[in-house]
Order: sequence, then structure tokens, then C-alpha cells
Amino acid sequence: MIRRPIIAAFVLIAAISVNVANAQQPASFKNFTAFRSVAPDVDFFASNRQVIAPYEKPVSEAITKLKQLFGANLPKGAIFVCSTLAQKDSIYEPKVLKSGYSWTLTAVTPEVKAQEMLARIKSQMGGEVPAEIKDRIQKMQSDVTSNAQQQMITTVVQQIAYAVLQTLLDKDIQFRSSRLDDMSKSPLPDWLDIGIACYVSGTNSALSYLKQNMDQTFPIEDVLSMARPFVATSSGQGGGSGGNRGGGGGASGGFPGGGGFGGGLQGGSPTGGGFPGGGQGGFGGRNMGGFGGANGGGGQGSQRGGSPRQMSKDEQDRMLFDGEASTFFSYLIEKIGLDKVKELAKQAQDGKESREYLSRPDVLGSDFEKIEEDWAAWVKAQK
Repeated sequence: MIRRPIIAAFVLIAAISVNVANAQQPASFKNFTAFRSVAPDVDFFASNRQVIAPYEKPVSEAITKLKQLFGANLPKGAIFVCSTLAQKDSIYEPKVLKSGYSWTLTAVTPEVKAQEMLARIKSQMGGEVPAEIKDRIQKMQSDVTSNAQQQMITTVVQQIAYAVLQTLLDKDIQFRSSRLDDMSKSPLPDWLDIGIACYVSGTNSALSYLKQNMDQTFPIEDVLSMARPFVATSSGQGGGSGGNRGGGGGASGGFPGGGGFGGGLQGGSPTGGGFPGGGQGGFGGRNMGGFGGANGGGGQGSQRGGSPRQMSKDEQDRMLFDGEASTFFSYLIEKIGLDKVKELAKQAQDGKESREYLSRPDVLGSDFEKIEEDWAAWVKAQK
């Protein structure tokens, strides 16, 4: 009579032990090898260590900057670097998040971007891609691989900033990498989202456009409170295959100038569409219209014949907003110091207006006309 309860107890203990063991096992994913503790709070998944090597330092530096702003306890994420289309197609974001990660991002190698480009051209042409175009892509790929990889790294670093801001500051947000460029998903004002992402990535290609159009900028007081200008997606802007809004953008978007999220991204805008005229030129020409041009990035910046199309007013406004937001954030760090900028972010998280904090006598003061003049002079001095 006593043996049955004892046996039942052993069965229960064994079941609990199995569950605990399973819970303690690190996540693994088919087609990928895990590389853990390469960067703080980030696990990489890729075919081999060589594929992730270019990401290690920029991602580590980005996490360090985010910790300086928001403390040591950042949400942990997973980055998948795909060197084949099969790897990219095998990633299922909900499964990754259920494995214990708060956010996940996908990056692809330039070779995969070229494969995606060929697939899109084939689809548009309704069959086989002409040998002439295949040869052109293969020849250009070797010339732009380094640039394309650097753009992808910058894209991923800026995406990390958005992912951390959204998952750290609002526990109720359901993470979706395809919506990282949606500023409304962050509790911070739009200008801070953009400014922090550019600061973390250390890249701001919007600076050149901003400096050329300083006479058309928004008042800084408006930038601190306004919503980021909306840019509608159009079917003629390429088409990143990663589910991101905009053409040719995102972590797996247009090749090679497709860029992705984040104001100031080299060759890409936070819409996922690529800054018009930015980045390394895509594949353009008489037979490849719509896939980039001499000055266009990954489908956003060009039309048939390889000539850059004219930006719409909405696109120009977003370029200016992103340039102002990113430079003003960097200006603040230099002017008032990191501690006060951290306090600014904390105040914004608590729902207080940025202008209210910055106008304090011990911060910048209330004379925003003078502040704007000082910022403009600072921008013009940047290289």
C-alpha cells in the first residue's frame, strides 16, 4: 500500500526534473549555429562565426550606449544572420520570442540580397532573367559587397535601438520586427526615437541633406513635439521581402542600397524605403528600371533609365525631421552632457514634454530662438 504513493512521487519528481532541464536548455534553431555572449544581451545565430564577425563590435558598442542611457537591465535579443535564402525562410519570429527573447532581428549577407534581387526581377519579367542582367548583377555584386554589408550592419544596429526602446519601455507592446519603424510603438516622442537610434549606430547620412536644406527646416520647438512626417508606401518603390513597410528596405530589403530603419541610416530611411539618392547605387539601366540607379538606393531612389526620381514633399519633410532629430540629440549630448540627456529620456518616458525639461535654466533655458541658432551653427560645423 505504501509503494504506490512512493512510486507516484518518484514519477512526479522525474517529470519535474525533465521540465526544469528542458527549460534550462538554450534555444536552438534548425539551419543555424548559436553564438552566445559574443555581444552583451544578444545571441547570434548563423552558419559560422565568420558571418557574424563584422557585427560583433558595432552591436557591442550599440548595447553599451543603450546601457549608458537606460541602465544595465536591457531586454535580451536574438540576431539571425542568414547566408542562404533557406535560412532566411526558416525563421519563425513567434517561435524565437517564445524561446525567451524579447526581440529578434534578421540580417542577410550581400549574396542573399543578390539572390532576392534576381528573384524579384524574374517575377517582374514573368520568367527567366536575361543572361545580360545576370552578368551585370554578378559583376556589380563584387564591387558593392563591402558597402552592402556595412549598410546591413548599420541597419541592424539601428533596429536594435528601436527594438530595445519598444520592449524595454512598454511591457504591453507585442514585438513585431516589421513594425520597428512605427514610432507610435515607443512611449518616447518621435524625435527621441530617431535621435537615440542614430546616436547608437554612430551613423547619420541625413546630415548632408540637412546641411543643404537648412533654410527649410522645421522650428526645433516643433520637432520636439510633432509626429514624424508620414510617408505612404507606393508600389513603385522596389519591395523588401522581409515584410517591412516601404520599398527595398529593412534587414532583407533591396540590394545593395536598400537600407532599412532608422533616421540617418546610410542609404536608407526609417520607412524601410531608403533615402532617395542615398547609399551605393542599385542596379539600374535600360533593362532594369525600378531596381535602383546611379544615385538611387535599392529601388527608392530611381526610375527606369537609372536616373533618380524627384522626392515628394512628404519624403523631404521626413528627411529634414530625421536630420534635425538626430543632430539635435547629438548636440544635446555635447552641450548638456549624457547625465542630463538620460534625465530627459526619463522625463519623456514619464509623459513630460521635452521642451519643458530643456527650457529649465540649468539645462538649455527658455530662449529657443537662441537655442536654434546655436544648434544650426553646430550642424554647419559638422563633417
